[in-house]
Amino acid sequence: MKLQLVLLFLCFISVSLLLPLKDYEPKANPKAVVIFGHARFTVLTPTLVRMELSKDGKVFDDRQTIQIVNRNLPVPEFSVTNPNPTTIVISTGKLTLTHVSTYNHSGVCQNPRSDTDQSGGQRVPQYPNGITVKSQDDCCNICEKDSLCTAWVYAPNTPASVNCWLMMNVQSTVHANGRIFGGNTGSNGFTPQNLNVALDINGKKVIWTPGTQNTGNLKGTNTALDCYSTKEICYRQYEAGIGEGLLSQDGWYVLDDTSTARYDGVVQQILENEIPWYDQNLVDLQDLYFLGDGLSYRDTLKNYASVGGAIGLPPRTAFGVWWSRYYAYSQQQFISEVLTGYATNGLPLSHVVLDMDWHIEVNSPGCDTWGGYTFNTNLFPNPQNFISWLHGYDNVLKHPVKLLLNVHPQTGVDHCQANYPQFARAMGVDPSTQKTIPCNFGNTSFASNLFSIFLDAEPLTGVDYWWTDYGGCGGPSDRSLFWSNYYYDSHLQLYRHRRPLVLSRNGGLGNHRYPIGFSGDTFQAFLTLQYEIQMTPMAANVLFGYWSHDIGGFHTGNGSPGDGNPKNKTGSELLLRWLQFGSVAPIFRTHCDHCERRIWLFPHFFWMKHAMLLRNALVPYIYTWSQNAWESGVSLIYPVYYDAPLDSSAYSYNQQYMFGPHILASPIYQVTNEVTGLVSQSVWLPSGTWSNWNGTKTYTGPIVVTEQYGVGDIPLFVKPQFAIPMQTTDSVVSSFADPLIWTVFESPSGSGRIYEDDGESMDYVRSVSTSTTINFTWSNREFSATIATQGTYPGMPRSRAHGVQLRGFPGRYGNPRSVVANGKVIPPGTGSIGWYVSTVYGLDVTQGALVVNVGEFTVSEAVQLRVQF
Repeated sequence: MKLQLVLLFLCFISVSLLLPLKDYEPKANPKAVVIFGHARFTVLTPTLVRMELSKDGKVFDDRQTIQIVNRNLPVPEFSVTNPNPTTIVISTGKLTLTHVSTYNHSGVCQNPRSDTDQSGGQRVPQYPNGITVKSQDDCCNICEKDSLCTAWVYAPNTPASVNCWLMMNVQSTVHANGRIFGGNTGSNGFTPQNLNVALDINGKKVIWTPGTQNTGNLKGTNTALDCYSTKEICYRQYEAGIGEGLLSQDGWYVLDDTSTARYDGVVQQILENEIPWYDQNLVDLQDLYFLGDGLSYRDTLKNYASVGGAIGLPPRTAFGVWWSRYYAYSQQQFISEVLTGYATNGLPLSHVVLDMDWHIEVNSPGCDTWGGYTFNTNLFPNPQNFISWLHGYDNVLKHPVKLLLNVHPQTGVDHCQANYPQFARAMGVDPSTQKTIPCNFGNTSFASNLFSIFLDAEPLTGVDYWWTDYGGCGGPSDRSLFWSNYYYDSHLQLYRHRRPLVLSRNGGLGNHRYPIGFSGDTFQAFLTLQYEIQMTPMAANVLFGYWSHDIGGFHTGNGSPGDGNPKNKTGSELLLRWLQFGSVAPIFRTHCDHCERRIWLFPHFFWMKHAMLLRNALVPYIYTWSQNAWESGVSLIYPVYYDAPLDSSAYSYNQQYMFGPHILASPIYQVTNEVTGLVSQSVWLPSGTWSNWNGTKTYTGPIVVTEQYGVGDIPLFVKPQFAIPMQTTDSVVSSFADPLIWTVFESPSGSGRIYEDDGESMDYVRSVSTSTTINFTWSNREFSATIATQGTYPGMPRSRAHGVQLRGFPGRYGNPRSVVANGKVIPPGTGSIGWYVSTVYGLDVTQGALVVNVGEFTVSEAVQLRVQF
């Protein structure tokens, strides 16, 4: 009997919102589920199917896992047919899944194959002497009733006493010549004989079966890049440490969720909030997800994000410039030597990080100097006042700055900590024993008390975010680091009611929901920089879009002069190139082990400053496409092959990447020639029209562009039909760019967009935001543009100033003869209303660019600009 099911695809898949786990829905719509024998198939999208095989055919698992949190998606259209009683075929129009069950569906026990030797190496007879049976049906039925049986052998031409053997899995070879094998697939799992998925990859039919090697996998990312060996060994270690990704040139990927820890479906009360807790107990079933989008890599990422959760959106200030250094600063020293230096040198700064020396380091028996939760008042006499001063407008920078503190939770809580007696009693330990309470985030009491007694008590309650500098402790046995990241993130969101940020090493697939990634203690070498340029965009293949590297590297190690000594010219150039990479990286954070990171002390300071200014200028563009990452599953930074999957050059030129969809970046990772002061770099540009960063050259791809670059150059290429939104140093920490600068390259027409919200809350998940667009044309020596804003959010200013920066093409026509905005003539000048041509080097404002500042308008008022040459 054939069964035909046709289900309507209600609407296109939308990515699940970044919400607390308890607000996701892990149970799929029943209309998307097909159960056949001991197998359950859930058609989540036309190209994403969950495939489960249960041992008893009765128990399946709808719980959330670390990797999969949502399955309640719009039901796509698909059909189900039974070509025979033991076979089911599911077709979505994009793929066809066929499953052959060995279970008795119509009174006949079917055999999956007759090639007996292929099962050798996996099974041996459970009953060596056999069992007398009258038919192969009897043999099959006996196997199904025996919990140890994984296959059966029936040989009708042998003596009756040995007609039926029940087989069990072991690592041994068995040859059963002339016998017919059946199988209990609930115990043995999906096999090439009982499951296949067929799909079309660029006109070629591809058939996947269990066990097929994914030879075209494009890899994912590392847990971290910690290494203290030679730079060459470290590089090899980095490459060896990278894991599989969700994307493959084979056109498919199978995610095995069988052994992943589940959430137990019961929330735990933690600090007045309910946080879903984990369960190490697994159901006896195989749990696979087939992703079959071909080379449509964006679709694969969107599909996974729909079930794995959206990429977390960090606070807007996280995309600015961070200061960090492992050094025992006193409060006064930090203000005078670091913060004042940023202020007097005109450098942007949004986040400051204090490494472990902020807390006490008591050299006493039973106490660990590495970890701690008690401020060192010898260095910071009044921590509360210091934190409040940082958060205010009366500090030396004249704007608020966010604070992160480094913690090493793995050391537990020892008796040298100020609140140890209270913590020990809360944990059921007699404080007089001075026993160190070990770290265990799998223990709800430890987690709750650590936050309530230490991290959420004065003065630490004023700390904005935490840098958890360790590998995890407690929680699921194989994912303790993930669990720590999840817990810190959930706490900030649910208890402190703010958008979370946790700086920590990568906890594996699923950690994309809880940014930001700390890449660990790296070697100060060009080789490390080269690898970071390569691996950062690759991390998008597992949605891990926010690596934060120690810009400049953490330590010198063996065989490198390092880059922490301002007197070393080569080291200074290395730090410069790292800063330039940082300007177009997910996060811009300097750091090192007691070496120098005050860039105004280095011989390359001029160009270092401009790298920082560029980073600050790009924040509106970065934040816009980071919000898009939350919606689409495509990270801010991603490999070029997303946009050119059929071109081999997109894969081989792996030291370049897309920085948002409109900028291609290829940071330099080599030292310049001592004689020429230049370095050669080749960049592959995909099809389409491209402009260099200052707008003086255009290219038609696909093409390889080889140029000579000086120390101040960053190879950046732009799709000229898109305007790049930027800001000035007036908006270092603001959620609202004012003035908003539109950087425009030569194109007959084009557009641009900026996304904005309050930058701090979770309101963005409810689309409480604003969008500002520009549409422009260029013809007959006239540039015209319209700028308009839609939407609002609480606290949004009612007006702002606008500017337009025209790069490249105005230089061929001389100065404009007329500049008009909303009917008002804009005169020459460098003020808030005026136009001028930049004559000096810059990356945020390039030499030769025509800058037009049109002044302030209400956000409800469209701005019409016309420039005539």
